[in-house]
Amino acid sequence: MAPEKCEAALARRAPAWPIPDVALAHRIRLGAAPSVALSALVVFAGCGPVAGGQTGEESDGRCVFVTSPLSPDELSPLGFSPDQALALAEGERHAAFSWRQSPGVAYGPESGTGAVTLTTTSAGPPKLARIDAEKSDASCVDHVRIPVTVALSTAGGAFDESLTTHLVATSADEAALTQMVPSAELDGAFAFSEETLGARRFIRLEVNLLFRTDASAGYLFGGIEGGDAANGVTSFQAVPLACWGDIPSLFHACAD
Repeated sequence: MAPEKCEAALARRAPAWPIPDVALAHRIRLGAAPSVALSALVVFAGCGPVAGGQTGEESDGRCVFVTSPLSPDELSPLGFSPDQALALAEGERHAAFSWRQSPGVAYGPESGTGAVTLTTTSAGPPKLARIDAEKSDASCVDHVRIPVTVALSTAGGAFDESLTTHLVATSADEAALTQMVPSAELDGAFAFSEETLGARRFIRLEVNLLFRTDASAGYLFGGIEGGDAANGVTSFQAVPLACWGDIPSLFHACAD
């Protein structure tokens, strides 16, 4: 997925984490998922801005916005500079976690206690995205976006990935990013068992990271897709794999 495809969706005030165990049938049908806003599904399930009717205008289907360049140390109209937002995430971080276990799901090569290393670096010039309020959902907000590269690896070799995406910030004290990585592009050894997949297939890893002035958090899950061509139904299961840090209590799927 192109790096820019989820940055606008992150600027919404919807919960900043994906929804586990969601099934898609023609449109959207919620399965055994936590009670959270449906817009969170849109954020992480195939979102992406497309060109609009004006020069420089982009839209992700709900948010219409126009971007303009910012210097790294330039104070944005939001009251902070890109450098301030980047400082929340930049550098190397280490965290311990427990690999999540879901009924009827098995995967490897790691299990039990795990550890993740994240290294975030700037990868291009930042921009300001201004929302067109008349054309956008009320939850859309202005934001600063910064191209970044994130190296993500787990201690046992399940994941060893390099992600190019955008860090998105709406304030000086919090920034977030999300990236969907097709399973065919993963460099680590992670795999679901044949018994878990059956006739389905592992299609992507979803990486969600949140950075604050005093803490950071991460949430990884694997997307499994299945289909019933005869009935025209496609299913999608989001399997929580790992989470660490200051996870909001709303997302109890990742709580102990």
